[in-house]
Amino acid sequence: MRCTEVRATPWGVRQVLNAKALLYDVRGGIATIFAIALPALVMLACGAVEIASLSAEHSAMQDAADATALAMAKQLDVATAVGISERARAYALTQLGDLASRDAVRVDTSIDDRTRMVTVTVHGHRASFFANLMPPGGWNINAQSTAQSMGEIPLCVLSYGGLASYNIHLTADSRMDAPGCLVQSNGDITVDNNAALSAGLAQASRLAKGSITPAAQTGAPPISDPFSSLDVSVPSSSCTPINLTYTSGVNFLPAGVHCGNITVTGTATLQLAAGEHYFLNGHLQVQQQATLRGDDVVLVFDKSTQFTFQDSTIVSLAGRRSGTLAGFVIATTRENTGKFNISATSAEKMEGAIYIPSATLNVQGTANKVAQQSAWTVVVAQSIQLSGSADLIINSNYAASYVPVPSGVGTSHADSFVLLKR
Repeated sequence: MRCTEVRATPWGVRQVLNAKALLYDVRGGIATIFAIALPALVMLACGAVEIASLSAEHSAMQDAADATALAMAKQLDVATAVGISERARAYALTQLGDLASRDAVRVDTSIDDRTRMVTVTVHGHRASFFANLMPPGGWNINAQSTAQSMGEIPLCVLSYGGLASYNIHLTADSRMDAPGCLVQSNGDITVDNNAALSAGLAQASRLAKGSITPAAQTGAPPISDPFSSLDVSVPSSSCTPINLTYTSGVNFLPAGVHCGNITVTGTATLQLAAGEHYFLNGHLQVQQQATLRGDDVVLVFDKSTQFTFQDSTIVSLAGRRSGTLAGFVIATTRENTGKFNISATSAEKMEGAIYIPSATLNVQGTANKVAQQSAWTVVVAQSIQLSGSADLIINSNYAASYVPVPSGVGTSHADSFVLLKR
């Protein structure tokens, strides 16, 4: 009988050998799992990139649909349905740029004459990753927007100085109320803090931010100076500056050229005679409890002259009814780049067009309602700034006034009031 020698392996050695074998098994398992999961991980990563890209392209198409619907709703009264459809396609494709050709974009437009609505639908198609396998055939992207024309709305406030840092700027607790008419900035509309702007329609050629009701439309076509051909020069005759100060009583100032400073203070009233009043080489200042009145007047300021209406003064002015400056209540020469300040608590009536083409209208004060008693007011300025808790009220009851509305504003420059229905 043969015997086989059996040698026992120590227990500790066996444990080490078992651990190594287990480690090799685990490593092999992880490698196997990773090899199996890698395609799925790659697909998930590609899918995440794909979804992000799709979301960005859908947002771009939705923005283009919104902008196109708004633009086409304004043309309901001036173009045929075929014309609007053709313009809508060109407008949307321009908005989308390279994306239009990359995603084979198609633009469809439908018009409801009864409700005065324009609906723009943007269709796009793009290939999916992995040779159109996920999803099969690629992605379809659709965006739709509807805009409704609410009729025409007159232009009543225009800041056309596109190079200004702030074109229409409301700060602190100030307000601008322009119900039933258009407020347009060829640059930005900036409404800060607790300020607010309400209008029939507000538009900015660049940006608009803050409390604006209804929401302002951006990217609006610029409106050029409607009075660019108006002669606002002052008479060429020379004059000797004479400083005038009125402190009490009722005082009368004939129409014509006024040289030097004019101060109306205390409890004085300055009554302007009907006609054109040209202010040269000075400052018209109305302060304390004074009053400035004038009917059928226009105040024209040369390049070195400004006005300030402040304190508890009363300002009641109705614009010129005839002549080359008919419809205007305040105007400046184009060389005047100053700042015109209204902070009076009772600047209640400035009926007519306020035209300061190269300067800034600055309305400030505490709870003062400016121009609230005017049947209508139009402001055309390089820039417009409101501060404090002032409230500039722009009425547009043109038929209730003897002051004619100059061509280029009011109902003679009406824009379609459109709302986005999406």
